[in-house]
Amino acid sequence: MMDAVLQCQSDLIAALDTQDADAILSASAALSVAIDKLRQMRGAPPKEQLSYGMKQAEAARTRVKYLTAWNRQKIDRLAEYRGQASSAIYVMPQKHT
Repeated sequence: MMDAVLQCQSDLIAALDTQDADAILSASAALSVAIDKLRQMRGAPPKEQLSYGMKQAEAARTRVKYLTAWNRQKIDRLAEYRGQASSAIYVMPQKHT
């Protein structure tokens, strides 16, 4: 079953790399099903596969983080073109005394 999880992770990473929204949704759903099935199994997966799966999860997380930042930059740039303030600016909250 761990093989199915690893394959779903690979599919998700490939979908993220191609920025294919439909493939990302499909791969995410398939990964969720595979993880649910893995949870129902008795015993732990082999250590090597578990370690590789964790690395795959980190690779996917990094890609999602990158795509989120990339999209945020595009949204901010569009807002600037329309004369709106960027929503990515952090403002320190004022203390009321």
